[in-house]
Amino acid sequence: MTLKPDIDSVKLGLRRGLQGPQMLAFLPALCLAAYWGGGEILLVLCALLTPLAYALTGGFGRMADADVSGGHQQPDPVEVAQQFLETAQHTGQTTACFQVEISDLSEIARTLDDAAADDARQQLIARFKSSLRDTDHVFPTGDARFTVLISPGYRLKLDSLLDVAKRMRASVEDPLSLGGTARHLSAAIGVASSLNFGRNATGENWLASATQALNEACLSGPSATRVWSDKLSRQCQTRTVMREDLAIAFEKGQIQAYFQPQVSVRTGLVSGMEALARWDHPVHGILAPASFLQALKDSGCMDRLGKVILSQALQNLFQWDKANLDVPSVSVNFSEIELRNPNLPEHISSELRKFGLTPQRLVIEVLETTVSNETDDILRRNLHSLADMGCAIDLDDYGTGHASITTLRQFPIDRLKIDQAFLRDADTKADKKQLLCAIQSMADHLNIATLAEGVETHGEHGVLQDLEIPYAQGFLYAEPQSPTDIAAWLQHHHAGQEQGKDGNIRLIM
Repeated sequence: MTLKPDIDSVKLGLRRGLQGPQMLAFLPALCLAAYWGGGEILLVLCALLTPLAYALTGGFGRMADADVSGGHQQPDPVEVAQQFLETAQHTGQTTACFQVEISDLSEIARTLDDAAADDARQQLIARFKSSLRDTDHVFPTGDARFTVLISPGYRLKLDSLLDVAKRMRASVEDPLSLGGTARHLSAAIGVASSLNFGRNATGENWLASATQALNEACLSGPSATRVWSDKLSRQCQTRTVMREDLAIAFEKGQIQAYFQPQVSVRTGLVSGMEALARWDHPVHGILAPASFLQALKDSGCMDRLGKVILSQALQNLFQWDKANLDVPSVSVNFSEIELRNPNLPEHISSELRKFGLTPQRLVIEVLETTVSNETDDILRRNLHSLADMGCAIDLDDYGTGHASITTLRQFPIDRLKIDQAFLRDADTKADKKQLLCAIQSMADHLNIATLAEGVETHGEHGVLQDLEIPYAQGFLYAEPQSPTDIAAWLQHHHAGQEQGKDGNIRLIM
């Protein structure tokens, strides 16, 4: 049996071997041969003209789209990336990789058809190319993602790369004409510059790093840009480890509900408790949600977290009742994902029955951003169903979103939790106090109660008294505590209230 040589493969191999900056390794030998054959003049001409001729013939440039047989095919992104990296490293130039994700392309396929989505991709590719140089490459790398490789250049510093990202985003956000309608899209962009990589970097790793930056951009919002760095990579690795640890944390009961009291500004009596998620990490100690919230979202555990905290909150409310510790209600935060679960009212009702508690003892906390411009029928139905059951609805972080008065009337809101940003320095800044006064006046006219979050000083507490804001919560009264510690705090607080029945408020801290 004889092996027939693959002529095209041999040609392609030779072409790749002869293409690239590594060929300049032969320049000394060529110059020496020129000197032997023609003396110093030929030596100088060879040294000057050989690199120039090689560059003009495309030796340092991009790989041609045509293959050796004369056909046309899209070059491989990894091969082009490798070539660009090697060229940049040998010539002292800079190259860059952009990974781009376009929002709503899948929505186009769903509402129109796949042909419209393909048309959108082709329009976007054409727009990208029009904002780039002829030597740059654009590759579609998924239904909604594109890889853009910028050929090596001498002025590709960070500011220049961010300008390129800005141009690409502008080309995406210009409305697309599809099926007789204008479609508005947005782009998240990840950038990886060759300046951040050593000489041993590969094209594959370089592309992966840009993808890592893109994933970070997607987490930040639909129009964000992130640039890859060692720090960003470490953050991603930390979250990856945290996602793996979370699965163990739920199984071992490390996810716990801590509690922070809510008090009456006028009397100091406890009006309720807010349940706050904490992770009792075996290495890092007690972690607040900000440290692991993104990992929860990435791993799809938000619904599981909600169920754990709800169960623990109601269980502790039941225990406080048994201990004759007067806690009228407990507040539990519900994520947008949970609020869109059609079975949420039934699940909450079942949990209340399990502990023999009435719905009036549970407060559902909803972020203002969740209900702002919200048209989701399931979310709306769930909130109304829970209100009909008897649960109270708190609108959390009020003032940080864009909930209009109409929104407040459309949803069964019982209380506004005023964000601490409005309270900070309100005792020394007149404009802050005026804002609080306006919020309280609006709430009074809408027959909605208010609670000020993040109260930390006696001066801030005094402002609440002046404005007759009825409820408050913050470190001035107590920090979030474990069930055991909060039970001890309740006993101490109630004892202090019993001793202070002279009508003056007692802040037991």
